[in-house]
Amino acid sequence: MATIHEQKAQKTKLQIQQHFIALVEKEGFQHVSVKKIADRASINRGTFYLHYADKYELMDHLQQELLAELQLRITSILPKEAFLALHQQQLYPPFIAIFQFISEHASAFRAILGDHGDPSFAKKLKHVFGEILLERLIRQHPAAQNDAFRNYMHAFMTSAILGVIQEWLDNCEEQTVEEMAKIHFQILNFISHLRAFIEK
Repeated sequence: MATIHEQKAQKTKLQIQQHFIALVEKEGFQHVSVKKIADRASINRGTFYLHYADKYELMDHLQQELLAELQLRITSILPKEAFLALHQQQLYPPFIAIFQFISEHASAFRAILGDHGDPSFAKKLKHVFGEILLERLIRQHPAAQNDAFRNYMHAFMTSAILGVIQEWLDNCEEQTVEEMAKIHFQILNFISHLRAFIEK
């Protein structure tokens, strides 16, 4: 059980993160300073330095937390179950869980993925989706033995996934998690029936 001191330290850390995210979204990462973070969080700079060496360490810490939590949710996806749910026209709970997590941390994702956030974060997100989720899905395809096919399919699918996430983050208030999960299902359903649609 955490002590009162530990609870207070954790509360201050979360406060620093929240105000940092707000500043990045408003002013852009390059214009954020430790002083601005401290002033906005109503703490002194010494308190900030008890938790982070600088704004770069804070940004890296935030990204690692988001990626680790996202990775946990992605690893719960089982390809056979996902394909079965798609075949049965049912929403797949692990997909809903991913959208729920992104929704709960929309401000952080939006700030870091934004034009004035950290350009490298998009690549890290693609890596998580590609290495964990898509590798499992793609390797079931006969063409997956071809390295070039696998690499380009990774590039295509991860860019598509990231595009959907960024579009949703820009319109978070318009679609709920459940509505977004349905749209995601419709996209997957459309792709899976694309060949039949073309051949009509």
